Amino acid sequence: MSGEKFHSESNWKLAIREYDTAMHFYTPWSPYIEKSAQKLWDIGEMFEKDNKLDWANMAYSSIRSSLYSSRSLYTPGKEWIIKCDDKIADINVRMLVAEGSVLPAEADREKAKHLYVMKVDRAPKPLWAVVVEVGFLGWISSVIFIIFKGFHNDGTINKKLLL
Repeated sequence: MSGEKFHSESNWKLAIREYDTAMHFYTPWSPYIEKSAQKLWDIGEMFEKDNKLDWANMAYSSIRSSLYSSRSLYTPGKEWIIKCDDKIADINVRMLVAEGSVLPAEADREKAKHLYVMKVDRAPKPLWAVVVEVGFLGWISSVIFIIFKGFHNDGTINKKLLL
């Protein structure tokens, strides 16, 4: 795994990118997803200890966004997402306090706002996903039907059949 190579060289930017890429190729029960998430978490904690909050945020956000991008009718890695939500909200507030955009007394309220936004469930609704798929397949079928059966041999439109 090239992420391991960059990690051993302390090339954090490329290590984060490679672990993130590995997580985008989500396959159920793949050990690489868990390993990549753990490596990204470790990188995030390392940067957080060094007070490089933007880099820590990048590592934690990579875990969260990679798992969400792999979502279909279920969301993989929910436990990672929950852990990352709290870290990301905390880091965002700490950066806002450091730059003076948020007063320290308002930090808890600001963190609650960040968590609220991150925890809104935007997962597809299975019923509507099936309805859209059936509609799309019906549309494709009707186009194929029109191409093969909607015209007479002389090229004129078969109005009775199309109606």
